[in-house]
Amino acid sequence: MDQVEMTSSRLRSICACGLAISLYSLYVKLKLGEDQNYRPMCDVMDYVSCSLVFKSNYGDAFGLSPKWVPELNQPNGAIGTGFYLLYFISTFFENRWLCLAQLVICSITLLLCVYLGFLLVFVFYNCCVVCVTIYIIQSWLFLEVFGRYRRLYL
Repeated sequence: MDQVEMTSSRLRSICACGLAISLYSLYVKLKLGEDQNYRPMCDVMDYVSCSLVFKSNYGDAFGLSPKWVPELNQPNGAIGTGFYLLYFISTFFENRWLCLAQLVICSITLLLCVYLGFLLVFVFYNCCVVCVTIYIIQSWLFLEVFGRYRRLYL
């Protein structure tokens, strides 16, 4: 297996991890909407709680969507599911423009993780295990995509 195939395999593995966490996030968000008494596994303590974050305004469209456009207010888990699924599919193609697009999109989503991490610490005063896991996966994805771009095109 050559270097390019190994990198693509690692990218697919990272995307699969991100997809799994995003699907769990979406499941928890939907269950919280259905059942007020639902307590997800990620609610470990009062200050380590994912339900607090998922129920907040920032749990849909990262808190960035205007309220008067409800179509844009999708749960973060649904957005993440779509993102990791499309990213997974894109790893099967080796084009310079696609690799650059992956790097740009990954950079933007990494900045979004910084924004959400800031909110988690300074607004919620909370630790969301699911959120932190996604931040780690996204950072790992960025490092792999950046390394791939550098190896192939710089």
